[in-house]
Amino acid sequence: MNSSPRLEDHLEQIARMEPRVSALVGWDEARARRNLERASPGPLSGWALGVKDIIDVAGQPTRCNADFIPAEAVSSNADVVDCFLDLGAFVLSKTVTTTFAYLDPGPTRNPWNLNHTPGGSSSGSAAAVACGMARVSIGSQTVASVNRPASFCGVVGFKPTYARLSTQGVFPFSPSVDTLGFFTLGVEDMQQVFSALEGEPVPAPPSKVRVGFVEDLFTNPPEDEMQDALEELYEKLAAAGFQGRRCCLPAMTAGAYANHTSLISAEVVTSHREFYARYGEAYPRKLRKLIMDGMRVSADELARIDSCRVRLRRAIDELFADFDVLVTPSAAGPAPVGIDTTGDPRFSLIWTHTGYPTVTLPLRLSQLGLPLGVQLAGPMLQGGALLAAASSIESVIDFDQLVS
Repeated sequence: MNSSPRLEDHLEQIARMEPRVSALVGWDEARARRNLERASPGPLSGWALGVKDIIDVAGQPTRCNADFIPAEAVSSNADVVDCFLDLGAFVLSKTVTTTFAYLDPGPTRNPWNLNHTPGGSSSGSAAAVACGMARVSIGSQTVASVNRPASFCGVVGFKPTYARLSTQGVFPFSPSVDTLGFFTLGVEDMQQVFSALEGEPVPAPPSKVRVGFVEDLFTNPPEDEMQDALEELYEKLAAAGFQGRRCCLPAMTAGAYANHTSLISAEVVTSHREFYARYGEAYPRKLRKLIMDGMRVSADELARIDSCRVRLRRAIDELFADFDVLVTPSAAGPAPVGIDTTGDPRFSLIWTHTGYPTVTLPLRLSQLGLPLGVQLAGPMLQGGALLAAASSIESVIDFDQLVS
């Protein structure tokens, strides 16, 4: 196991980067030191943990980047936070989220270029790891909120199979798809996190990883730079002996985009019923529109969407009979200019809608020096095998060498 960076290393990075990047919520060095002193021994001993601020941490408020709700400290940790503490990690700080984990941005900026978005909604979690402020951070994904900021910030982002981890103590958005996820600098750290949480080692990758390059996500195509980077990866993997082939998702994928939007809009109405009744006028524009749209989604429509999701999973399962991983972009391209946007989330939507595990790897830098990320999807409940394959692919990419 790699030795963990000392708290002082993280503090140095916080002092240098946090005034510019604004990834942390209520940063308190004394509290972080106390948390480290109380940390338990375990496989993640001494790991500095960032926690997205929709996730409860005892003694702190869960603000969700919504200044208009009460700032009352919660009395207990979310289940996922307790898991990390039991494994030896300590809470370094809460991290910035977009408002209620939707598209309305928070203050975080992209560490690679402060004029560009870090993505959303787990913006602070991705940026904190990219800056070396935290060794691991927790995020969540309802559309693309792990994979997209991982791509924009040049870190590894892992979303396990849906419902693999408890979301107790996490402010809900759309419970049918809400999934916790994690950020680390490299796959090795992510494998250690996964092994610690699962209580078993990540399996060795197969001798010949079967890689399917998805040709069409049935949405707008990626930008030219992203497409070129994926073609380069295809050639690199072929030269390294991987079994790479191009493949197509089932035609019914095309309907998943509208279905997913209807699903989350209907469920967010329930998740926000109490707060919206009291503070609706203060809600940011994009979230308020989604809630209004959700009020018009019928029970019959939700039943139809559920049936479509089941059939889509079955069709994708058939693809995984031929491939160990499926490759798609993590985002349309590099992080867009401006912190008033979080970027296009559609490139991860299919995997969130269907619940498959995904991991984003830094692929290369754009012409402007911003990261481009590749997204790998694996079979249901095979997160360990996916991370094993990701380690092999990461070694071929060698992102650190590309940026050094």
